[in-house]
Amino acid sequence: MKNYMKQLLYLLFGFSLLLFSCTKNGIEQLSNPSFTAKVNGKPVAFMSPVTVRALKNANGFSELHIEGREDITNDSNTVILFVIPDFTVSGGRSSDHQLNTQFNGNFIEWKHTATSAKGRYHYFQNGQLSVQLDAGSYLKGSFSFTYFLFDQLGNKTGEVAVTEGNFSDLIIER
Repeated sequence: MKNYMKQLLYLLFGFSLLLFSCTKNGIEQLSNPSFTAKVNGKPVAFMSPVTVRALKNANGFSELHIEGREDITNDSNTVILFVIPDFTVSGGRSSDHQLNTQFNGNFIEWKHTATSAKGRYHYFQNGQLSVQLDAGSYLKGSFSFTYFLFDQLGNKTGEVAVTEGNFSDLIIER
């Protein structure tokens, strides 16, 4: 009986070692991804969560969806979303983009209630986005842009500047 228990213990130890040593795509997640910016001069950490997903669009082309979210309260948050062609598929190491109203991405303000979710989508007016794949196969980048605020009649009521934006140590989820 003692020998049987010892073998069972070794088997469980070996199984748990195998289970906890596996990682997705052979890449180990860093514990410190970062996504920060200044919004009208106020430092903001968009860390709840930070994701990069590789997805196929309706035409079958690969895209990277880079997203940082800041939870403000239990029922509201803001999101910065960039959607760019997946330059890593062809072996590319970097990609630069001009941010304007034609760019696929937004600054989004979400408000959640028990029965609905409402989003205010703000389109980039002007700015830049630079994305690189570092030596460890993690994405990093920098960005800055402005977006306009409008009233219910479509009249411009203000501008918001997002500056000193940076993200780093992001794993592409495939």
